[in-house]
Amino acid sequence: MSVLKFLGYKVMQMKYERNPVFESVKKSISLEPKMTSKTNIEDNNINITLSVIVGSLEDKTIPFQVSCSIIGTFVYEPDEDATNVGLDALVRNNAVAILYPYVRAIIATLTTTSNEFPGYNMPTINVSELLAQQGEK
Repeated sequence: MSVLKFLGYKVMQMKYERNPVFESVKKSISLEPKMTSKTNIEDNNINITLSVIVGSLEDKTIPFQVSCSIIGTFVYEPDEDATNVGLDALVRNNAVAILYPYVRAIIATLTTTSNEFPGYNMPTINVSELLAQQGEK
């Protein structure tokens, strides 16, 4: 049995919006995802909300803004934590990383189905490191 059991996720919000001030694309577009997470822990039950915003509605060189928010449900099994990793480390390093591919797929689907611009595939990243960096800013 695993220390952190993933029970599934639900989409709370997903949105694609064309940038009303978009003028033209340069050779390439630099899209830097902005990611946030919120954790709610009650006993051994964990709900993590992972939210991502990509693009802009103000930058004239970026054609869209897309956002997604999902909530993942996990159960922490302390009896299985033989190495004493701990709940905080598991949530920060593993649970959010488990949710990222789902957000990534939703963003790709939304941008691809816009039928105006090429779809955007978010890069594979170290999610906990990105969240830590964004938290420092």
